[in-house]
Amino acid sequence: MTKTITSLFHSGQHAATAASRLEQAGIPRSNIDIWSAPINLAPLLEDAGVSRADAHAYAEGVRYGGSVIIVTCADEEADRVVRILDDEGRLDLEEHQAASRSEEGEETGFDEAVSELTRVGHGRARIQPGAENRPA
Repeated sequence: MTKTITSLFHSGQHAATAASRLEQAGIPRSNIDIWSAPINLAPLLEDAGVSRADAHAYAEGVRYGGSVIIVTCADEEADRVVRILDDEGRLDLEEHQAASRSEEGEETGFDEAVSELTRVGHGRARIQPGAENRPA
C-alpha cells in the first residue's frame, strides 16, 4: 500500500531543498511533486485523500508564497519521509503564526492560511492513504 504525504514550506527554495534530501534518501523524484502555484492544487490534494478544508488551506498557503510538497511512498517509508520533511524546514504552523502576530499585530494573507491549517491540526507533515487505496 502507498501513502501520500503533504507538507507546506515557506518557499519554493525550501521545498526544493527538502525534495533533494528525499531523493538522497532513495525516494524517486517521480514520487515527489512541488507545488508553488495554487492552480488545481486543492482538487489534486482532495483526490489524494486530503480533506476539502485541508486542501483549500494548503492552496491558500501556496497562494501567499508557500510551496507544498506531495510525496507518494510505500507505507514503510512514510515515517522516514515525514522526518525528512520535518527536519528540512517544513512550516511549523503554530510557531509561524505566533511570530507573525507578534511582529505585525494582525494576520493577513499567508498567515490566514497558516491559521486555517493550524485550526485543522497541521503542525507536521500530513500522511494520507494513497488515493488508489481508498474505496471508490
